[in-house]
Amino acid sequence: MTLKFNLAGNSPTNLRFIETERPVIDETREVLASLAQNPPRLSPKYFYDSRGSELFEHITELPEYYLTRSEAEIFDVYLDEIAEALGSGDIIIEPGSGNCSKVQPLLERATPSAFVPIDIAGDFLWEAAATTALTHPNIAITAIAADFTQEWTFADEIPQGRRIVFYPGSTLGNFDPGAQRGFIKQLAKVVGIEGGILLGVDLHKESTVLQRAYDDAAGVTAEFNRNMLSVVNARTGSNFEPNSWQHQARYNDKMRRIEMELVAQSDQLVNIGNQTLSFAQGEVIRTEHSHKFTLENISDLASAGGMTVTHHWLDRQSQFCLALLQTA
Repeated sequence: MTLKFNLAGNSPTNLRFIETERPVIDETREVLASLAQNPPRLSPKYFYDSRGSELFEHITELPEYYLTRSEAEIFDVYLDEIAEALGSGDIIIEPGSGNCSKVQPLLERATPSAFVPIDIAGDFLWEAAATTALTHPNIAITAIAADFTQEWTFADEIPQGRRIVFYPGSTLGNFDPGAQRGFIKQLAKVVGIEGGILLGVDLHKESTVLQRAYDDAAGVTAEFNRNMLSVVNARTGSNFEPNSWQHQARYNDKMRRIEMELVAQSDQLVNIGNQTLSFAQGEVIRTEHSHKFTLENISDLASAGGMTVTHHWLDRQSQFCLALLQTA
């Protein structure tokens, strides 16, 4: 693995920025392979361009979308307990750190010795990490631009010490169950002996509450879902017509997951690369699985990584859980 160290002259002195070289992905081939599945699929990564990011921020503020508020409530009520459970002087690692906003309460209250934000968007990560470094001059920050869903070949660049991975937002729910276990195993390997994972997950609950959260009355989630097709068009040169697809979200109670889809409103032909795909009216493209958890599920995941759940915190309505998994 080749590492590129970005040491710009205006870099804060407590910031080290590492950009990993990542393989070039043939997104046209990737999209065609996904659409050949049954049902046809598109990766949730295609939700996000600048418009998609704006729409998702809007979603988090909607009255139906309780997840962000519930997790924030846990931090508001239990921050002192969480910080005490983590201990001081730790290295906090945040895969998918984005703008580093969610970790700020931990940086302020838990006072780690080092913080390692990891995100695939290098330029965005640089800005967020530099801002965080200026805000917290006593914390050594190593920002790593990498795809954290792949093997962590960059793990040696993470500072030594007691490591805590912070993975909030129920993002783990977007992985299928086998991938969830594999990811927890990888994180357990990264944190090592005496390490931990502070994990945020959305809990299994009454289906209408969940469906409203993913199919809001204002139609923002519908627009967010259709925007995926605009992103695919931009990246592959395809010619999807987003407005010819209808948003659909339903809770599969047996699988304990939200299944978000786009439904063709008419017969359509779509050119992607050198292929033309046909979609009949009513045919669906699956765009997201969002798995929901029970406390038993969380314990099983911890066990898969050789860890145990030592603490967990719930919001007042018991809709969301923040759990601390530690090496057994």
